[in-house]
Amino acid sequence: MNLLRPLHENASPPSATRREKSGPLRRSFLFIGVSTLLLSGAEAAPQVSWQPVTDYSISFPGDRPDAAPAINPFENFTHFGTDFGWMGPGQARIDGHSGTIRTKKEGEWTGVWHSLAGLALETDRMFDLSDVTGLGGPPEGRAKVIAVTLDARGDGALRIELSDSAKMVRWAKPLTLVPGERTRHRFEVTAEEVGSIKFINWVAEPGCAAEVSSIGFEVERAEKMPQEEWLFRISLGKLRRCHDVASGLTRDRAHIPAGVFDSISSSGLHALATATAASEGILDREQAAAEVRRTAQTMLGMPKAAGFLPHFSRRNPEGRPEIHPGTEYSTVDTAIAFHSLRLAAGILELEDVAAAMNQAVADLNFDLVTDSEGWIGHGFTQDGTTPLASQWRDWGGETALVLALEAMVPGREPRGRMMQDGRVFRGVGFIAEIQSLFYPDFDRTAPDLVSGVVWPAARRDLFERQARYTVENWPDSAAARLGLFGLSGGESGMPGAGYTANGVDVPGIRWIHPHAMLMSLALTGRSDLPAGIASLEKAGMLFSQGLPENMEVGLTLYNPMQGSLNAGFEALAAYHGWKRGDNDVIDEASRRDPMLRQGIRRFWAD
Repeated sequence: MNLLRPLHENASPPSATRREKSGPLRRSFLFIGVSTLLLSGAEAAPQVSWQPVTDYSISFPGDRPDAAPAINPFENFTHFGTDFGWMGPGQARIDGHSGTIRTKKEGEWTGVWHSLAGLALETDRMFDLSDVTGLGGPPEGRAKVIAVTLDARGDGALRIELSDSAKMVRWAKPLTLVPGERTRHRFEVTAEEVGSIKFINWVAEPGCAAEVSSIGFEVERAEKMPQEEWLFRISLGKLRRCHDVASGLTRDRAHIPAGVFDSISSSGLHALATATAASEGILDREQAAAEVRRTAQTMLGMPKAAGFLPHFSRRNPEGRPEIHPGTEYSTVDTAIAFHSLRLAAGILELEDVAAAMNQAVADLNFDLVTDSEGWIGHGFTQDGTTPLASQWRDWGGETALVLALEAMVPGREPRGRMMQDGRVFRGVGFIAEIQSLFYPDFDRTAPDLVSGVVWPAARRDLFERQARYTVENWPDSAAARLGLFGLSGGESGMPGAGYTANGVDVPGIRWIHPHAMLMSLALTGRSDLPAGIASLEKAGMLFSQGLPENMEVGLTLYNPMQGSLNAGFEALAAYHGWKRGDNDVIDEASRRDPMLRQGIRRFWAD
């Protein structure tokens, strides 16, 4: 696709260059024993980090038999949740395999463009080099780009460019590749001088045979910011990149268009995280209130089944949201969304949204999803009337949120049940902690009235099993030596591998989901959280654009997909890790909200 024509042929030479022997670039790991790391309370990490725009070893992880023959948005995407592609009249010179993009010598100029904000066709979305997280606010709370990097080897002339949505180059630098060397070229850039841009591109001139393995930025973040606050900010930025302000709904993944595959639970989590950030002065309060109102209006106005919302939605030809074909009306996604919106309304004191949520809860018909023994079903099929065969029986947070929602319905005597074994499905990490994103009560040491389980003990048991899993199964791995862990729901491997729900009861899993580690550290082992954040930074996984979807235990492969559900988990967990016990506005709203108090009485009468 010939999207951009490079300009500024006579740019100045690079400001700094680092040359290395031929061969792949590797991260340097500081290996620390898991027990030492989790107990050490490590100091804050350095303030400058590398943020890939695209690491081609990730976007093109190898010549897999099942790899797509061309660029596929579900397998090849940037670290910014955006798209990229070839450009120029010499595109026949270019191909991408085995972790690099190559150009042949013969032919006209060619190269690769990478969008930095949304999809290339979304020309109204721009990237501010002085505000990498995209949250705005005063300079002391921002992170900014200080340099552009390109990892390449070959022979001939390349050029790297930053351009705006009108395809005009705002900044450019030439570089010369020397045969036999792999070079990381580093170019300093002044963010405030360049302004807002849309694309970063590299261009191979005629006669240049190049192998490019990555393109990215060096990012400098504010000094003296608590690690937990930084983690909240980058996770919130990741979540907001998935959100569509116009519709009020949140995309399941950042790199797909709005209205194609929107997530109802993520939309609720976005509203809560946005309200929370506004209460802390990170986002504008009026803007946040408008966004929460828009989400509530859209969500509550879409078709429902017995009052329950779809799991996923799409925009129909008339522009209205409807259930996405092949998905279901979901009790748990409704519970997540309703809890989130009610808390967001409480935090921002939005009485209109609170009243709308009162009515939405009153409209729920739990009789249609509950059997004679009290087991609540997962919801309804796409037709809105056929009950799903699966039921909420497993002990854990998902079932707890559904049971709490049932207890909120006015005039209803709740009948929902849950297993009494204190063990979550497959040992999946997030299931033991999701309820504590909304309620501080699950830290109580008294057995609950539904299952008779002491929640902190059961949660801590799973936390310890999760922490041991990597060490016991892969003791020589980089992840084990750094103390990284977390088996949970999400993409099962590299881009295109598909969704899975893995836990500690499943043997031989090599893929770690950092949201599970973050949730357990922030909500169960809060004193261990700073050391856990430090370990992610040492592993090179604490990106300014948010945590990766997953990472392989060797820590050379990871999936940079920007998914909204896990971003919501990460943002809210990071916030609790930062603020719980010290003016945590979510906990405060939960304690004073009569609807949530009614829900929690299902578990503890007082």
